[in-house]
Amino acid sequence: MNIAVNVASEKFEQFEWLTHGITAKSPNFEPQAHGTGEKPLDYQDRLGAIASMESQLAKSVTALIVFDGKSESDYEYVRNHLANIMLRSATSDKKREPENISMYHLAYLIARMVIDFSLNPELEENYTAKGRLYYAGVGSHQMTLKAYDRTWKQYEKLMILAIESAIDEASKAVKKYKKDTYKEIQAKGW
Repeated sequence: MNIAVNVASEKFEQFEWLTHGITAKSPNFEPQAHGTGEKPLDYQDRLGAIASMESQLAKSVTALIVFDGKSESDYEYVRNHLANIMLRSATSDKKREPENISMYHLAYLIARMVIDFSLNPELEENYTAKGRLYYAGVGSHQMTLKAYDRTWKQYEKLMILAIESAIDEASKAVKKYKKDTYKEIQAKGW
């Protein structure tokens, strides 16, 4: 993933604020609290935006966006969450196990693809439906595109809906936190 590309996308616009100064060693170019005795806005304040989010899914998706997909525990959390959506829904719909790949393995592979494609819009432009399955790791010997489209695509759509909802929730939380933080700074006369 490339955060510079992602942040340019409108759905990732609010996350750009978090990427500036997110580490303890990052330079701070925000308005400073000269002579007030108060500390300037720093990475801890920005991390408060993540802490203000309601769902763990939104927090983990934010970490993936901000840290360019390098947070392994958050990636696995999101991946397992999405895979479970497919597994629970398919089980509820009484879908039988695919012939050449286990349902769990299929869900896990599709979840990875959904994460990668959701967080990097350039991937979507470069892959056909068949290429998406190949990207996911589902070979044509395991499942045909036709079989996937007829039976399993609906669960991919549920995963996409879940991750897009988490991105939206996180974006709104960052926007609100940023607004409240700057309002507080102005109230203190910085």
